[in-house]
Amino acid sequence: MKKENDYSDSKGGFMTKHRTLKAVGFFVVLAVIVAFLALPESQAGAGKPIKWKATVTGANLWGYGEFIGGVDHVNINNGLATNEYSCGPTGNSYSYIELQVFVPSLQFYMDANTVSGPPDDLNNALCGFPNTTVAWPYCVADFLNNNNPHPTADYPHIILRFTTCGCGNLKTDLMAMNNGEILPVRMSLLFFSHIWGCPPSSPFTQKTFLNLNMNAHGYIKDGATLPDIYIQRVGDVWTAYVDTVFDNPAYQILPPDSTSANWPVMISDNILGQYATCGDPIKVKNKTTYITTYHYPCAKAPLKFQIAFTKY
Repeated sequence: MKKENDYSDSKGGFMTKHRTLKAVGFFVVLAVIVAFLALPESQAGAGKPIKWKATVTGANLWGYGEFIGGVDHVNINNGLATNEYSCGPTGNSYSYIELQVFVPSLQFYMDANTVSGPPDDLNNALCGFPNTTVAWPYCVADFLNNNNPHPTADYPHIILRFTTCGCGNLKTDLMAMNNGEILPVRMSLLFFSHIWGCPPSSPFTQKTFLNLNMNAHGYIKDGATLPDIYIQRVGDVWTAYVDTVFDNPAYQILPPDSTSANWPVMISDNILGQYATCGDPIKVKNKTTYITTYHYPCAKAPLKFQIAFTKY
């Protein structure tokens, strides 16, 4: 197992056929995903390789047809991993399953009247999403409701990931779930544009686009019988159910501006943006360098959908 960030993924999890992506764009995506995601365990094991397909339906998110893992522009990964922070009663081991999409095949809807959150003063003028006309946080709904399927040319990679990390589970292996069993899980829905960094002349800092990550830990609210985010196994189908407003009380620390590019996904259940600003140049060993400050504007809104992962 690799001891890396929860957002670090797979050299092996990448499909080999995104020929429609331009080479430069692909390697930018590859670099950041390797930085943010954890290398998945082999899906094959010692026996027959595991094959996955998935369907996405719901009030805020739905998919065009069935997603087949390993087919052009779709990855479905699962595995076991460890993390540097504590995930719960069993320590830092956790399990995950994720859908990666590289072509426009997901549709989102978010009612701007339900979006709330503080304005982002530094990036208010442009907000940070293409084709938006309002300021943060309402531009999140504007971005998702612009009638464009996702991913887009500007956001060419979407990862919808569920893990047992941080939800208090005694069982951490999703594949070991009993038939009918339910586990609360953490959801991360990442819209990736590009790596943010300095100097100001960098082609990446010249763009206004934010990365966007919706992150929430499942829990049982007062009076509820089921967690607001959970996975239930029925036979060879693992279905993730999401019905959240990003309000798990254990994860309400607002992310401060930071010198770290690591997403604050384990402290803040929110809809998070990410962008960078560059400080004044300084000399370090006769080289000019810049202090990079990463900003994480946040918002909340109801999010409800389900995704069924089927093993075949």
